[in-house]
Amino acid sequence: MNDVDHNRAKILGGLLQEARQRAGRSTEDCAQVLSLSADDYASIESANRSISLPELEVMAIYLKVPMAYFWGSKQLEQPPKIDYELYTNLRQKIIGALILQTRIQAGRTQEELAVALDSTVEQIDAYETGLEAIPYFQLEKLAGDLALPLQYFSNEEHGPLAKYEAELKLEERFKELPTDIQTFVAEPINLSYLKTAIRLSKTDVGKLRAIAEGILEITL
Repeated sequence: MNDVDHNRAKILGGLLQEARQRAGRSTEDCAQVLSLSADDYASIESANRSISLPELEVMAIYLKVPMAYFWGSKQLEQPPKIDYELYTNLRQKIIGALILQTRIQAGRTQEELAVALDSTVEQIDAYETGLEAIPYFQLEKLAGDLALPLQYFSNEEHGPLAKYEAELKLEERFKELPTDIQTFVAEPINLSYLKTAIRLSKTDVGKLRAIAEGILEITL
């Protein structure tokens, strides 16, 4: 490998490493996909081993990046940074407040919940004030005792989890569409047609009928 190719291999290896880390994959994961040893794959990222085009295409699929990224013509979008510790602490306090609220609404005392959960009043108080996180199975048991679905305590309407689950649902629905529809939707040039379809879907049926009748009169 000459100096020019080695420099290009270093750039490509860096791009592979960036995409792998962004996808949360290890060198062992990628090696397994390519049927290589972990050392051989690591040699690709360190520019000490060449990678073939089919292997690179497999990496693009596995790491979910466009091939244009490896050509250097497209950058990866960085995922939004989330302070997971802050999120956990905030959710812990919100769940505690919900436990307190639902207990009062149900006319239950901390002593009664303590008995139901085989716990102590001090522990229930720690859960309600958010000083301690209630274990998942304890929360499941508490929800059943208060005749509530566990989803009542879940963050499915707002916040990072809601956004993540909404994206998953959209991705699943998109995959269910016929291939020709997927292709049409994915083309930026068709955006105006999609916007028109959205506007029409929100238009009153009577107005749509009047428009259709008008178009029919023009064409006759």
